[in-house]
Amino acid sequence: MRRRVGLAASLMAGVVSLHASQPRAPITFTDATARAGITFVHHNGAAGDMWYPELFGGGVAVLDINGDAWPDLLFVNGKGWQPGAPRARHGLYLNNRDGTFKDVLAGSGFDSADVYGLGATIADYDNDGRDDVFMTTVAGGRLFHNDGGAKFTDVTARAGIRNAEFTVSAAWLDYDRDGLSDLFIGNYVRWTPGTEVVCAQDGVRGYCGPNAYKPVAPALYRNRGGGRFEDVTARAGLDHPTDKAMGVAVLDYNVDGWPDIFVGSDRVPAKLHRNDRQGRFVDEGVPAGVALSENGAARANMGADAADYDRSGRPHVVVGNFLNEMLGLYRNRDGAVFEDVAPRSAVGRASLLSVTWAVFFLDYDLDGFLDIFAANGGTDESQAMDSRARLSQPPLLFRNQGKGTFENVTKAVGDDFNRPIMGRGAAYADFDGDGDLDIAVATLAGPAYLFRNDGGNQQNWLRVRAIGSRSNRSGLGTMVRVTGASGTQTQMVRSGSSYASQSELTLTFGLGRDTSVSAVTVQWPSGKTQTFTALTPNQVIVIDEERGLGRAKN
Repeated sequence: MRRRVGLAASLMAGVVSLHASQPRAPITFTDATARAGITFVHHNGAAGDMWYPELFGGGVAVLDINGDAWPDLLFVNGKGWQPGAPRARHGLYLNNRDGTFKDVLAGSGFDSADVYGLGATIADYDNDGRDDVFMTTVAGGRLFHNDGGAKFTDVTARAGIRNAEFTVSAAWLDYDRDGLSDLFIGNYVRWTPGTEVVCAQDGVRGYCGPNAYKPVAPALYRNRGGGRFEDVTARAGLDHPTDKAMGVAVLDYNVDGWPDIFVGSDRVPAKLHRNDRQGRFVDEGVPAGVALSENGAARANMGADAADYDRSGRPHVVVGNFLNEMLGLYRNRDGAVFEDVAPRSAVGRASLLSVTWAVFFLDYDLDGFLDIFAANGGTDESQAMDSRARLSQPPLLFRNQGKGTFENVTKAVGDDFNRPIMGRGAAYADFDGDGDLDIAVATLAGPAYLFRNDGGNQQNWLRVRAIGSRSNRSGLGTMVRVTGASGTQTQMVRSGSSYASQSELTLTFGLGRDTSVSAVTVQWPSGKTQTFTALTPNQVIVIDEERGLGRAKN
Protein backbone atom coordinates (compact mmCIF):
# COMPACT_ATOMS: atom_id res chain seq x y z
CA MET A 1 0.00 0.00 0.00
CA ARG A 2 1.19 3.54 -0.67
CA ARG A 3 1.43 5.41 2.59
CA ARG A 4 2.80 8.90 3.09
CA VAL A 5 4.47 10.20 6.18
CA GLY A 6 3.74 13.75 7.27
CA LEU A 7 6.60 16.17 7.76
CA ALA A 8 7.94 16.62 11.26
CA ALA A 9 6.39 19.62 13.00
CA SER A 10 9.64 21.44 13.68
CA LEU A 11 13.40 21.18 14.04
CA MET A 12 15.29 22.14 17.15
CA ALA A 13 16.46 25.61 16.26
CA GLY A 14 20.16 25.81 15.50
CA VAL A 15 20.89 22.15 16.27
CA VAL A 16 22.50 19.96 13.61
CA SER A 17 22.87 16.33 14.68
CA LEU A 18 25.63 14.17 13.28
CA HIS A 19 24.19 11.06 14.92
CA ALA A 20 21.45 8.76 13.72
CA SER A 21 18.01 9.84 14.88
CA GLN A 22 15.86 7.22 16.56
CA PRO A 23 12.47 6.24 15.08
CA ARG A 24 9.48 6.93 17.31
CA ALA A 25 8.14 3.35 17.42
CA PRO A 26 9.59 -0.12 16.83
CA ILE A 27 10.35 -1.21 13.27
CA THR A 28 9.57 -4.76 12.24
CA PHE A 29 10.19 -6.84 9.13
CA THR A 30 7.00 -8.80 8.53
CA ASP A 31 6.84 -11.95 6.40
CA ALA A 32 4.54 -10.76 3.61
CA THR A 33 5.42 -13.57 1.19
CA ALA A 34 2.06 -15.34 1.12
CA ARG A 35 0.00 -12.16 1.07
CA ALA A 36 2.16 -10.80 -1.76
CA GLY A 37 1.54 -13.90 -3.86
CA ILE A 38 5.18 -15.01 -4.01
CA THR A 39 5.16 -18.82 -4.33
CA PHE A 40 8.65 -19.42 -5.73
CA VAL A 41 10.57 -22.44 -4.38
CA HIS A 42 14.22 -23.02 -5.23
CA HIS A 43 15.27 -26.38 -6.66
CA ASN A 44 18.95 -27.31 -6.52
CA GLY A 45 18.66 -30.68 -8.26
CA ALA A 46 20.13 -32.64 -5.35
CA ALA A 47 19.61 -36.38 -5.82
CA GLY A 48 22.43 -37.87 -3.75
CA ASP A 49 25.28 -37.35 -6.22
CA MET A 50 26.69 -34.36 -4.28
CA TRP A 51 27.34 -32.19 -7.32
CA TYR A 52 29.13 -29.01 -6.31
CA PRO A 53 26.67 -26.35 -7.64
CA GLU A 54 23.92 -27.80 -5.43
CA LEU A 55 25.39 -25.84 -2.50
CA PHE A 56 25.04 -22.42 -4.04
CA GLY A 57 21.38 -21.65 -4.31
CA GLY A 58 19.75 -18.99 -6.43
CA GLY A 59 19.75 -15.24 -6.44
CA VAL A 60 17.00 -12.63 -6.71
CA ALA A 61 17.00 -9.51 -8.85
CA VAL A 62 14.85 -6.39 -8.77
CA LEU A 63 13.86 -5.09 -12.20
CA ASP A 64 11.15 -3.05 -13.87
CA ILE A 65 9.50 -5.50 -16.26
CA ASN A 66 6.94 -3.17 -17.82
CA GLY A 67 8.36 0.31 -17.34
CA ASP A 68 5.84 1.48 -14.72
CA ALA A 69 8.64 2.40 -12.28
CA TRP A 70 7.45 -0.15 -9.69
CA PRO A 71 9.96 -2.83 -8.62
CA ASP A 72 9.29 -6.33 -9.92
CA LEU A 73 11.12 -9.57 -9.02
CA LEU A 74 13.07 -12.32 -10.73
CA PHE A 75 14.03 -15.39 -8.69
CA VAL A 76 16.62 -17.61 -10.39
CA ASN A 77 16.28 -21.38 -10.15
CA GLY A 78 18.39 -24.49 -10.61
CA LYS A 79 17.07 -27.74 -12.07
CA GLY A 80 17.57 -31.48 -12.09
CA TRP A 81 20.75 -32.91 -13.58
CA GLN A 82 19.45 -36.04 -15.23
CA PRO A 83 18.30 -36.13 -18.88
CA GLY A 84 14.59 -35.50 -19.08
CA ALA A 85 14.47 -33.62 -15.77
CA PRO A 86 11.83 -30.85 -15.68
CA ARG A 87 12.92 -27.45 -16.89
CA ALA A 88 14.01 -24.88 -14.37
CA ARG A 89 11.04 -22.86 -13.18
CA HIS A 90 12.33 -19.39 -12.48
CA GLY A 91 10.09 -16.93 -10.66
CA LEU A 92 9.03 -13.77 -12.52
CA TYR A 93 6.65 -11.50 -10.60
CA LEU A 94 5.00 -8.27 -11.72
CA ASN A 95 4.21 -5.71 -9.03
CA ASN A 96 0.46 -5.03 -8.80
CA ARG A 97 1.18 -1.75 -6.95
CA ASP A 98 -0.93 -2.81 -3.96
CA GLY A 99 1.53 -4.94 -2.01
CA THR A 100 0.90 -8.02 -4.17
CA PHE A 101 2.54 -9.54 -7.24
CA LYS A 102 1.35 -11.43 -10.31
CA ASP A 103 3.21 -14.49 -11.62
CA VAL A 104 4.05 -13.63 -15.25
CA LEU A 105 6.56 -16.39 -15.98
CA ALA A 106 4.39 -18.14 -18.57
CA GLY A 107 5.30 -16.93 -22.04
CA SER A 108 7.95 -14.54 -20.71
CA GLY A 109 10.94 -16.29 -22.28
CA PHE A 110 12.32 -17.25 -18.89
CA ASP A 111 9.95 -20.22 -18.88
CA SER A 112 11.89 -21.73 -21.80
CA ALA A 113 15.33 -20.99 -20.34
CA ASP A 114 16.46 -24.56 -19.66
CA VAL A 115 19.52 -23.65 -17.60
CA TYR A 116 20.86 -24.30 -14.14
CA GLY A 117 20.67 -20.70 -13.01
CA LEU A 118 22.41 -19.05 -10.08
CA GLY A 119 21.91 -15.30 -10.17
CA ALA A 120 21.08 -12.21 -12.20
CA THR A 121 22.10 -8.61 -12.79
CA ILE A 122 20.00 -5.89 -14.41
CA ALA A 123 20.61 -2.92 -16.74
CA ASP A 124 19.17 -1.32 -19.86
CA TYR A 125 22.13 -2.30 -22.03
CA ASP A 126 20.68 -0.95 -25.30
CA ASN A 127 19.24 2.27 -23.83
CA ASP A 128 15.72 1.55 -25.09
CA GLY A 129 14.04 2.30 -21.76
CA ARG A 130 13.51 -1.32 -20.68
CA ASP A 131 15.45 -3.36 -18.11
CA ASP A 132 17.39 -6.29 -19.55
CA VAL A 133 18.74 -9.31 -17.64
CA PHE A 134 22.00 -11.20 -17.55
CA MET A 135 21.44 -14.51 -15.77
CA THR A 136 24.47 -16.30 -14.34
CA THR A 137 24.50 -20.10 -14.74
CA VAL A 138 26.79 -23.08 -14.21
CA ALA A 139 27.55 -22.83 -17.95
CA GLY A 140 28.49 -19.16 -18.11
CA GLY A 141 25.30 -17.15 -18.36
CA ARG A 142 22.52 -15.94 -20.64
CA LEU A 143 21.60 -12.45 -21.80
CA PHE A 144 17.87 -11.71 -22.03
CA HIS A 145 16.62 -8.68 -23.92
CA ASN A 146 13.43 -7.07 -22.64
CA ASP A 147 11.11 -6.85 -25.65
CA GLY A 148 8.27 -5.20 -23.74
CA GLY A 149 4.99 -6.72 -22.69
CA ALA A 150 6.72 -8.96 -20.11
CA LYS A 151 8.51 -10.78 -22.95
CA PHE A 152 12.24 -11.54 -22.92
CA THR A 153 14.41 -13.02 -25.67
CA ASP A 154 17.66 -14.94 -25.15
CA VAL A 155 20.14 -12.95 -27.26
CA THR A 156 23.34 -14.39 -25.80
CA ALA A 157 24.77 -15.73 -29.05
CA ARG A 158 23.58 -12.78 -31.13
CA ALA A 159 25.17 -10.35 -28.66
CA GLY A 160 28.54 -12.11 -28.86
CA ILE A 161 28.71 -13.25 -25.24
CA ARG A 162 30.47 -16.60 -25.13
CA ASN A 163 31.40 -17.10 -21.50
CA ALA A 164 31.14 -20.79 -20.58
CA GLU A 165 32.49 -20.94 -17.01
CA PHE A 166 30.61 -21.70 -13.78
CA THR A 167 29.39 -18.20 -12.90
CA VAL A 168 27.76 -17.01 -9.67
CA SER A 169 27.80 -13.19 -9.71
CA ALA A 170 28.05 -10.50 -12.37
CA ALA A 171 27.52 -6.76 -12.63
CA TRP A 172 26.86 -4.10 -15.24
CA LEU A 173 28.97 -0.95 -15.32
CA ASP A 174 30.02 1.66 -17.87
CA TYR A 175 33.74 1.17 -17.32
CA ASP A 176 34.79 3.37 -20.26
CA ARG A 177 32.07 6.01 -19.73
CA ASP A 178 30.91 5.91 -23.34
CA GLY A 179 27.21 5.86 -22.47
CA LEU A 180 26.74 2.10 -22.89
CA SER A 181 26.50 -0.46 -20.07
CA ASP A 182 29.27 -3.07 -20.16
CA LEU A 183 29.19 -6.48 -18.48
CA PHE A 184 31.62 -7.86 -15.90
CA ILE A 185 31.24 -11.59 -15.25
CA GLY A 186 32.85 -12.91 -12.07
CA ASN A 187 33.54 -16.54 -12.96
CA TYR A 188 33.82 -18.97 -10.06
CA VAL A 189 35.75 -22.20 -10.76
CA ARG A 190 36.38 -24.58 -13.63
CA TRP A 191 33.57 -27.09 -13.25
CA THR A 192 31.38 -29.21 -15.50
CA PRO A 193 29.35 -32.33 -14.77
CA GLY A 194 32.13 -34.29 -16.46
CA THR A 195 34.82 -32.88 -14.18
CA GLU A 196 33.01 -33.27 -10.84
CA VAL A 197 35.45 -34.26 -8.09
CA VAL A 198 34.39 -37.02 -5.69
CA CYS A 199 35.07 -36.21 -2.05
CA ALA A 200 34.50 -38.53 0.89
CA GLN A 201 35.55 -39.06 4.49
CA ASP A 202 35.47 -42.41 6.26
CA GLY A 203 33.72 -43.79 3.21
CA VAL A 204 30.90 -41.27 3.38
CA ARG A 205 30.56 -39.07 0.33
CA GLY A 206 30.14 -35.33 0.83
CA TYR A 207 30.43 -32.13 -1.12
CA CYS A 208 33.89 -30.93 -1.99
CA GLY A 209 35.16 -27.49 -1.03
CA PRO A 210 36.52 -24.83 -3.40
CA ASN A 211 40.09 -26.14 -3.10
CA ALA A 212 39.11 -29.14 -5.21
CA TYR A 213 38.59 -26.95 -8.28
CA LYS A 214 40.83 -24.68 -10.32
CA PRO A 215 40.36 -20.92 -10.35
CA VAL A 216 39.43 -19.09 -13.53
CA ALA A 217 39.64 -15.57 -14.92
CA PRO A 218 36.67 -13.20 -14.98
CA ALA A 219 35.27 -11.90 -18.24
CA LEU A 220 34.66 -8.33 -19.34
CA TYR A 221 32.41 -7.60 -22.29
CA ARG A 222 32.47 -4.11 -23.76
CA ASN A 223 29.18 -2.87 -25.15
CA ARG A 224 29.78 -1.80 -28.77
CA GLY A 225 26.21 -0.65 -29.34
CA GLY A 226 23.66 -2.16 -31.66
CA GLY A 227 23.13 -5.05 -29.25
CA ARG A 228 26.68 -6.37 -29.72
CA PHE A 229 29.48 -6.95 -27.20
CA GLU A 230 33.18 -7.68 -27.55
CA ASP A 231 35.35 -9.67 -25.15
CA VAL A 232 37.96 -7.22 -23.83
CA THR A 233 39.10 -9.32 -20.84
CA ALA A 234 42.74 -9.53 -21.99
CA ARG A 235 42.85 -5.95 -23.21
CA ALA A 236 41.57 -4.79 -19.82
CA GLY A 237 44.25 -6.77 -17.95
CA LEU A 238 41.77 -9.14 -16.32
CA ASP A 239 42.78 -12.41 -18.02
CA HIS A 240 44.51 -13.97 -15.01
CA PRO A 241 43.03 -17.33 -13.92
CA THR A 242 43.33 -16.68 -10.19
CA ASP A 243 39.74 -15.91 -9.13
CA LYS A 244 36.96 -17.96 -7.59
CA ALA A 245 34.49 -15.10 -7.70
CA MET A 246 31.47 -15.17 -5.42
CA GLY A 247 30.65 -11.52 -4.74
CA VAL A 248 31.05 -8.62 -7.19
CA ALA A 249 30.62 -4.97 -6.20
CA VAL A 250 31.07 -1.86 -8.34
CA LEU A 251 32.42 1.23 -6.57
CA ASP A 252 34.54 4.31 -7.09
CA TYR A 253 36.86 3.76 -4.15
CA ASN A 254 39.39 6.48 -5.05
CA VAL A 255 36.65 8.98 -5.98
CA ASP A 256 38.12 9.80 -9.39
CA GLY A 257 34.82 9.45 -11.24
CA TRP A 258 35.63 6.08 -12.83
CA PRO A 259 34.02 2.78 -11.70
CA ASP A 260 36.26 0.22 -10.02
CA ILE A 261 35.41 -3.43 -9.22
CA PHE A 262 35.71 -5.41 -6.00
CA VAL A 263 35.72 -9.19 -6.49
CA GLY A 264 35.33 -11.45 -3.48
CA SER A 265 36.83 -14.87 -4.20
CA ASP A 266 36.34 -18.15 -2.35
CA ARG A 267 39.50 -19.07 -0.38
CA VAL A 268 41.77 -17.04 -2.65
CA PRO A 269 42.67 -13.36 -2.20
CA ALA A 270 39.96 -10.84 -3.06
CA LYS A 271 40.66 -8.32 -5.81
CA LEU A 272 40.18 -4.58 -5.97
CA HIS A 273 40.42 -3.65 -9.62
CA ARG A 274 41.28 0.02 -10.05
CA ASN A 275 40.07 1.54 -13.30
CA ASP A 276 43.07 3.28 -14.86
CA ARG A 277 40.78 5.41 -17.10
CA GLN A 278 42.52 4.02 -20.19
CA GLY A 279 40.52 0.82 -20.52
CA ARG A 280 42.54 -1.32 -18.13
CA PHE A 281 42.16 -2.47 -14.53
CA VAL A 282 44.96 -2.79 -11.98
CA ASP A 283 44.51 -5.04 -8.93
CA GLU A 284 45.15 -3.04 -5.76
CA GLY A 285 43.61 -5.60 -3.38
CA VAL A 286 46.77 -6.36 -1.40
CA PRO A 287 48.14 -2.82 -0.94
CA ALA A 288 44.63 -1.54 -0.26
CA GLY A 289 44.16 -4.11 2.53
CA VAL A 290 41.03 -5.87 1.24
CA ALA A 291 42.56 -9.03 -0.25
CA LEU A 292 42.91 -10.96 3.01
CA SER A 293 41.65 -11.01 6.58
CA GLU A 294 43.37 -9.09 9.34
CA ASN A 295 45.52 -12.15 10.09
CA GLY A 296 46.48 -12.70 6.45
CA ALA A 297 44.02 -15.48 5.52
CA ALA A 298 41.94 -15.74 2.35
CA ARG A 299 38.31 -15.94 3.42
CA ALA A 300 35.10 -17.17 1.77
CA ASN A 301 34.09 -13.74 0.36
CA MET A 302 30.63 -14.99 -0.60
CA GLY A 303 28.80 -11.69 -1.01
CA ALA A 304 29.87 -8.07 -1.17
CA ASP A 305 28.62 -4.50 -1.33
CA ALA A 306 30.15 -1.02 -1.27
CA ALA A 307 28.69 2.27 -0.02
CA ASP A 308 29.44 5.35 2.06
CA TYR A 309 28.10 4.43 5.51
CA ASP A 310 29.80 7.21 7.50
CA ARG A 311 29.26 10.26 5.25
CA SER A 312 32.95 10.51 4.49
CA GLY A 313 32.26 10.78 0.77
CA ARG A 314 34.16 7.53 0.18
CA PRO A 315 32.65 4.05 -0.36
CA HIS A 316 33.46 1.29 2.12
CA VAL A 317 33.19 -2.46 1.52
CA VAL A 318 31.27 -5.15 3.42
CA VAL A 319 31.92 -8.84 2.68
CA GLY A 320 30.09 -11.99 3.77
CA ASN A 321 32.26 -14.84 5.04
CA PHE A 322 32.16 -18.34 6.52
CA LEU A 323 31.79 -19.71 10.04
CA ASN A 324 34.51 -18.44 12.42
CA GLU A 325 35.57 -15.79 9.90
CA MET A 326 33.03 -13.00 10.62
CA LEU A 327 31.95 -10.31 8.18
CA GLY A 328 34.61 -8.11 6.67
CA LEU A 329 33.85 -4.39 7.07
CA TYR A 330 36.56 -2.52 5.24
CA ARG A 331 36.53 1.20 6.02
CA ASN A 332 38.00 3.34 3.26
CA ARG A 333 40.45 5.56 5.10
CA ASP A 334 41.76 7.83 2.35
CA GLY A 335 40.74 6.55 -1.10
CA ALA A 336 43.68 4.16 -1.20
CA VAL A 337 43.89 2.08 2.00
CA PHE A 338 41.13 0.21 3.85
CA GLU A 339 40.95 -0.99 7.46
CA ASP A 340 38.84 -3.98 8.51
CA VAL A 341 36.93 -2.60 11.48
CA ALA A 342 34.70 -5.64 11.98
CA PRO A 343 36.93 -7.52 14.48
CA ARG A 344 36.56 -4.71 17.01
CA SER A 345 32.86 -4.11 16.50
CA ALA A 346 29.41 -5.61 16.96
CA VAL A 347 29.48 -6.50 13.26
CA GLY A 348 32.33 -8.93 13.80
CA ARG A 349 31.16 -10.36 17.12
CA ALA A 350 27.61 -11.07 15.96
CA SER A 351 28.62 -12.61 12.63
CA LEU A 352 31.43 -14.86 13.86
CA LEU A 353 29.28 -18.00 13.88
CA SER A 354 27.32 -17.14 10.73
CA VAL A 355 27.74 -18.43 7.20
CA THR A 356 26.92 -15.25 5.30
CA TRP A 357 25.97 -15.20 1.62
CA ALA A 358 24.16 -12.02 0.59
CA VAL A 359 25.20 -8.82 2.33
CA PHE A 360 24.47 -5.18 1.58
CA PHE A 361 24.06 -1.65 2.89
CA LEU A 362 20.60 -0.06 3.18
CA ASP A 363 18.97 2.59 5.36
CA TYR A 364 16.14 0.52 6.83
CA ASP A 365 15.10 3.13 9.42
CA LEU A 366 15.62 6.18 7.16
CA ASP A 367 17.77 8.01 9.69
CA GLY A 368 20.32 9.02 7.06
CA PHE A 369 22.96 6.42 7.89
CA LEU A 370 23.34 3.16 5.96
CA ASP A 371 22.78 -0.06 7.91
CA ILE A 372 23.93 -3.61 7.09
CA PHE A 373 21.82 -6.66 6.21
CA ALA A 374 23.27 -10.19 5.98
CA ALA A 375 21.50 -13.33 4.72
CA ASN A 376 22.88 -16.43 6.40
CA GLY A 377 22.53 -20.15 5.86
CA GLY A 378 24.57 -23.28 6.20
CA THR A 379 26.26 -25.47 3.66
CA ASP A 380 27.58 -29.02 3.70
CA GLU A 381 30.85 -29.13 1.86
CA SER A 382 32.60 -31.48 4.30
CA GLN A 383 31.51 -34.22 6.64
CA ALA A 384 34.19 -33.04 9.06
CA MET A 385 32.89 -29.49 9.19
CA ASP A 386 31.60 -27.92 12.40
CA SER A 387 27.94 -28.94 12.50
CA ARG A 388 26.91 -25.32 13.07
CA ALA A 389 27.95 -24.56 9.49
CA ARG A 390 25.33 -26.94 8.15
CA LEU A 391 22.36 -25.39 9.89
CA SER A 392 19.70 -22.91 8.86
CA GLN A 393 20.43 -19.51 10.35
CA PRO A 394 18.47 -16.27 10.82
CA PRO A 395 19.57 -13.12 8.99
CA LEU A 396 21.44 -10.33 10.71
CA LEU A 397 20.62 -6.63 10.78
CA PHE A 398 23.06 -4.03 12.06
CA ARG A 399 21.85 -0.50 12.75
CA ASN A 400 24.26 2.30 11.99
CA GLN A 401 24.56 4.48 15.11
CA GLY A 402 25.84 7.42 13.10
CA LYS A 403 29.25 7.51 14.72
CA GLY A 404 30.97 4.92 12.55
CA THR A 405 29.65 2.13 14.76
CA PHE A 406 26.85 -0.43 14.45
CA GLU A 407 24.55 -2.27 16.86
CA ASN A 408 22.98 -5.67 16.31
CA VAL A 409 19.22 -5.09 16.17
CA THR A 410 18.23 -8.45 14.68
CA LYS A 411 16.14 -9.56 17.66
CA ALA A 412 14.30 -6.25 17.77
CA VAL A 413 12.78 -6.39 14.27
CA GLY A 414 10.38 -9.26 14.87
CA ASP A 415 9.97 -13.01 15.03
CA ASP A 416 9.37 -13.36 11.27
CA PHE A 417 12.79 -11.94 10.52
CA ASN A 418 14.47 -14.12 13.14
CA ARG A 419 13.33 -17.41 11.60
CA PRO A 420 16.29 -19.68 10.68
CA ILE A 421 16.52 -20.18 6.92
CA MET A 422 19.07 -21.42 4.38
CA GLY A 423 19.62 -17.91 3.06
CA ARG A 424 21.39 -17.27 -0.22
CA GLY A 425 20.65 -14.31 -2.52
CA ALA A 426 18.88 -11.18 -1.27
CA ALA A 427 17.85 -7.76 -2.58
CA TYR A 428 16.11 -4.64 -1.32
CA ALA A 429 13.49 -2.35 -2.86
CA ASP A 430 10.48 -0.30 -1.83
CA PHE A 431 7.99 -2.88 -3.08
CA ASP A 432 4.89 -1.28 -1.55
CA GLY A 433 5.70 2.35 -2.35
CA ASP A 434 5.67 3.63 1.23
CA GLY A 435 9.19 5.07 1.20
CA ASP A 436 11.02 2.49 3.31
CA LEU A 437 12.99 -0.48 2.02
CA ASP A 438 11.71 -4.05 2.04
CA ILE A 439 13.87 -7.15 1.56
CA ALA A 440 13.50 -10.22 -0.68
CA VAL A 441 15.51 -13.32 0.22
CA ALA A 442 16.12 -16.52 -1.76
CA THR A 443 16.98 -19.75 0.02
CA LEU A 444 18.74 -22.99 -0.90
CA ALA A 445 16.23 -25.67 -1.93
CA GLY A 446 13.46 -23.78 -0.18
CA PRO A 447 10.92 -20.97 -0.48
CA ALA A 448 11.58 -17.33 -1.19
CA TYR A 449 10.73 -14.70 1.43
CA LEU A 450 9.52 -11.12 1.16
CA PHE A 451 10.07 -9.16 4.36
CA ARG A 452 7.97 -5.98 4.46
CA ASN A 453 9.42 -3.07 6.38
CA ASP A 454 6.76 -1.87 8.83
CA GLY A 455 7.55 1.41 10.56
CA GLY A 456 10.72 2.39 8.75
CA ASN A 457 8.95 5.37 7.20
CA GLN A 458 8.37 7.15 10.50
CA GLN A 459 11.25 9.40 9.48
CA ASN A 460 11.64 11.51 6.35
CA TRP A 461 13.15 10.31 3.10
CA LEU A 462 13.86 11.09 -0.53
CA ARG A 463 14.04 8.55 -3.35
CA VAL A 464 16.02 9.41 -6.48
CA ARG A 465 15.69 7.73 -9.86
CA ALA A 466 18.42 8.63 -12.39
CA ILE A 467 17.83 8.39 -16.16
CA GLY A 468 20.83 8.95 -18.39
CA SER A 469 20.90 10.37 -21.90
CA ARG A 470 24.54 11.04 -22.80
CA SER A 471 25.34 8.63 -19.96
CA ASN A 472 23.94 5.07 -19.94
CA ARG A 473 20.17 5.15 -19.50
CA SER A 474 20.28 3.08 -16.27
CA GLY A 475 22.42 5.80 -14.72
CA LEU A 476 25.09 3.31 -13.62
CA GLY A 477 28.03 5.13 -12.07
CA THR A 478 25.99 8.28 -11.37
CA MET A 479 26.94 9.90 -8.06
CA VAL A 480 24.11 11.54 -6.11
CA ARG A 481 24.66 13.79 -3.10
CA VAL A 482 21.75 14.86 -0.90
CA THR A 483 22.22 17.68 1.59
CA GLY A 484 19.95 18.63 4.46
CA ALA A 485 20.24 20.14 7.93
CA SER A 486 21.98 17.02 9.26
CA GLY A 487 24.66 16.95 6.57
CA THR A 488 25.44 15.41 3.17
CA GLN A 489 24.97 11.81 2.05
CA THR A 490 26.50 10.24 -1.04
CA GLN A 491 25.29 7.20 -2.99
CA MET A 492 26.23 5.79 -6.39
CA VAL A 493 23.83 4.05 -8.78
CA ARG A 494 25.30 0.56 -9.06
CA SER A 495 24.33 -2.91 -10.21
CA GLY A 496 25.42 -6.26 -8.80
CA SER A 497 26.45 -6.49 -5.12
CA SER A 498 24.81 -8.77 -2.54
CA TYR A 499 25.30 -12.42 -3.62
CA ALA A 500 24.15 -13.51 -7.09
CA SER A 501 21.53 -10.78 -6.81
CA GLN A 502 20.70 -7.16 -7.50
CA SER A 503 18.70 -4.58 -5.60
CA GLU A 504 16.74 -1.71 -7.15
CA LEU A 505 18.63 1.04 -8.96
CA THR A 506 16.51 3.79 -7.40
CA LEU A 507 18.44 5.37 -4.53
CA THR A 508 16.79 5.82 -1.11
CA PHE A 509 18.09 8.57 1.15
CA GLY A 510 16.86 8.60 4.74
CA LEU A 511 16.52 12.15 6.02
CA GLY A 512 15.76 11.45 9.67
CA ARG A 513 14.03 14.54 11.06
CA ASP A 514 15.25 16.90 8.36
CA THR A 515 12.15 18.68 7.03
CA SER A 516 13.71 19.89 3.80
CA VAL A 517 16.44 19.03 1.33
CA SER A 518 18.63 22.02 0.61
CA ALA A 519 20.36 20.48 -2.40
CA VAL A 520 20.59 17.39 -4.57
CA THR A 521 23.73 17.25 -6.71
CA VAL A 522 24.04 14.71 -9.50
CA GLN A 523 27.37 13.91 -11.15
CA TRP A 524 26.86 11.87 -14.32
CA PRO A 525 29.42 9.53 -15.95
CA SER A 526 29.35 11.86 -18.97
CA GLY A 527 30.92 14.55 -16.79
CA LYS A 528 27.76 16.64 -16.52
CA THR A 529 26.76 17.94 -13.09
CA GLN A 530 23.29 19.10 -12.06
CA THR A 531 22.17 20.70 -8.80
CA PHE A 532 18.58 21.09 -7.59
CA THR A 533 17.65 23.04 -4.48
CA ALA A 534 14.85 23.39 -1.90
CA LEU A 535 13.17 20.00 -2.34
CA THR A 536 10.37 18.58 -0.19
CA PRO A 537 10.98 15.21 1.53
CA ASN A 538 8.85 12.08 1.25
CA GLN A 539 8.66 11.86 -2.52
CA VAL A 540 10.23 10.01 -5.43
CA ILE A 541 12.01 12.34 -7.82
CA VAL A 542 13.24 11.53 -11.31
CA ILE A 543 16.39 13.24 -12.49
CA ASP A 544 16.86 13.03 -16.24
CA GLU A 545 20.30 13.95 -17.53
CA GLU A 546 18.74 15.88 -20.42
CA ARG A 547 15.40 17.13 -19.07
CA GLY A 548 16.34 17.77 -15.46
CA LEU A 549 14.14 17.33 -12.39
CA GLY A 550 10.75 15.68 -12.41
CA ARG A 551 8.52 13.89 -9.94
CA ALA A 552 7.58 10.24 -10.29
CA LYS A 553 3.99 9.69 -11.39
CA ASN A 554 3.43 6.72 -9.09
